[in-house]
Amino acid sequence: MSEPLPSAATALRIDIEERADSMSSAAQMALDGLAECSAPADAKQDLQRVQESARAIYRMVHKELVARHFRTLEIPAAEELHRIRHDLRGLLQNILMRCELLTEEELLSATVRDEVAGIRRNARECVEAVNANRDAIVREDVTPHLLPDTPPDETVDLVRPAPAPIAAARILIADDSVQSRELLSRFLVRLGHSVACAATGREALECAQAEEFDLILLDLIMPELNGFEVLEALRRLGILHHTPVILISGMDTEGNAIHGIELGAEDFLPRPVNLKVLRARVNSSLERQRLRERELAQYFTPQLARHLLRHPEVLATGRSTVVSVLFCDIVGFSSVSERLGPQETIRWIGAVLGAMSGCVMAEDGVLVDYSGDQIMALWGAPTDQPDHADRACRCAAAMMAVLPALDADWQGVVGQSTKVTIGINSGEAFVGNIGTAQKFKYGALGNTVNLASRVQSAAKYVRAPVMFTGSSRQCLLQSVPSRRLGKVRVNNIEETVDLYELYDARSPGMAALAPAYETALTSFEQQALHSASALLGDLLVKYPQDGPSLLLMSRTVQEMLRNDAGPFDPVWTLPGK
Repeated sequence: MSEPLPSAATALRIDIEERADSMSSAAQMALDGLAECSAPADAKQDLQRVQESARAIYRMVHKELVARHFRTLEIPAAEELHRIRHDLRGLLQNILMRCELLTEEELLSATVRDEVAGIRRNARECVEAVNANRDAIVREDVTPHLLPDTPPDETVDLVRPAPAPIAAARILIADDSVQSRELLSRFLVRLGHSVACAATGREALECAQAEEFDLILLDLIMPELNGFEVLEALRRLGILHHTPVILISGMDTEGNAIHGIELGAEDFLPRPVNLKVLRARVNSSLERQRLRERELAQYFTPQLARHLLRHPEVLATGRSTVVSVLFCDIVGFSSVSERLGPQETIRWIGAVLGAMSGCVMAEDGVLVDYSGDQIMALWGAPTDQPDHADRACRCAAAMMAVLPALDADWQGVVGQSTKVTIGINSGEAFVGNIGTAQKFKYGALGNTVNLASRVQSAAKYVRAPVMFTGSSRQCLLQSVPSRRLGKVRVNNIEETVDLYELYDARSPGMAALAPAYETALTSFEQQALHSASALLGDLLVKYPQDGPSLLLMSRTVQEMLRNDAGPFDPVWTLPGK
C-alpha cells in the first residue's frame, strides 16, 4: 500500500490536472473554430502552442506527482515541489501571454473568443493553485518563497498600449525559453520597442557589452551564467549605472527578488508575467531613463545625451582638447526689448534663439549657454569630432539661412529686421564641468573661448556678420566660401588674429568681390596705399554697401593722410570689445 501524497502535492495535482485537460480540449475546439473565420496564421500557431503547453502541464503533473510517487513510493521533497512550481509557471506564462495576444486579433469569431476566455480562466486558476499552500513547504536550505503574483482582472485588456506611450526603446530579452523570448518580443514590439534576444547568460552579457540597451529583461535560470551572475558582471562593468534590469523568474522565493535588487536589479516580476504589470514596469523604467537623459539634453543632442548617460566617465573629469567655439548674438536686442516690453521680447527672443539652437543641434553641437540674447555652442567635445570646425561653419551658415523666415514673421512686431552676428574660433580649451559641485554646467574655458567671443563682438566694427579665425581655417577639412578680412588685435589678447568672413556662396557678386577685396587688402598690407585705394574705389562703385571694403578704404585714406613718421602697422586694433 502506497503512502499518501503530502497535502501540498495532492492539492497541486487536484487543482491543475483537470484544468490542464480542459485547456487542451478548449484549444482544440478553438482551432476547429478558426476554419470559420479568416484569422491570421499567428492565431493558429498561438492556439497550437497553447494546446502543447496544456498537454505538457498535464504530463508533468501526472509524471511528477502521481506516476513517479506510486512507482518509487517516494514523497516529493519540498525542494522538488519548488522546482515543479517553477516549471509550471513557465508553461502557464506561455498560455496566458498567448491568450492575451489572441484577444487583440479582430478577426476571431465569438466562438473562438469564448474558448480563449475559458482557457485564460483555467490558466489563472492554475496560477492560484501554484501560489497556494506555500506555507506548507518548509525548507531550511533554500531562500524564502516569492510573493504570489496577483491574477489580473478578467475585464482588463492587458495588451493594448498605454494611452500615453513613451518613446521607442531598445530592449534586451535574456531568457533560455524560446517561447518566452518569442512572446515577450511580440508584446514589446507591439508597444513600439525594438528587441534583441539572448538564450544564455553569457550571450546576454556579451550583448549588453556590445550594444547600448535602454532596458534588460533578465531570467534567473539560464545556462552558462545564471541571472545573478549576469547581474554581478553588469555591475562590475558599470552597465547597471545606466541600464535598468528587470528580473523575471518562476523561482518560488521572495529571497531571490531581494537578492536580485540588492545586486542592482531595478525590479522583479514573478512568472507567469502579468502583461499589464510588465507594461507598467517597462514604461516606468524607461521613463526614469528619459528623465535622466532630458537633464543632459539641455546641453547635448538626444543621441549624445543617451551616450553620455551610458558613459558618465566622459563627463566625470575635464580635459584639454582642440574644439571649435561659436558665439551668436542678436543685433539691437537692447533697443528692441525697451520698445517691445518684456512679454513680446520674450516671445521674440525665444523664437530667434530657438531657431539658432536648432541649427546647433542639427550639427551635433553642444549648447553650452544662453546669456541674455547670446548663444554659446561647442564642437569637438565631449566626444571627438575631427570636423569640429566644419560643423561650426555649417551651423553659422544655417543660422544665417533661417533669418529671412524669422524676419518675415517678426518684422511687423519688432519694427526692424532680425539680424545676428556670429564669431567662431578653434583651438585648445579645457572642457568639462565648469559649474560647481552643487550645479553641473558643461562647457569650455580658456583663451580659445575668449577669442571666439571677441570675434563675435568685432562684427560691429568689421561690418561682417559671420567671421571665423585663422585657427578655425587651419582646422577645416573642407573649404568654405570665405574671404580674408585682415589681421586685428582684440582687447586683452596680445596675439594678433587673422579674420575671415564666412559668406553665402549664392550671394550675388560675392564670387567676384571676395578675390578683388583680398587683392586690395594685400596691397594695403604691403603699404601700396595708392594701389589699394584705386582697387577699393572700383569695388565700392560696384558694391557700395560692402562693409569690409568701406572700412578698408577708410583705413587706407587715414594712412595716406597720416603726418607722423611712425612705422606702418597693417594690423588694426579694434576700438572696443
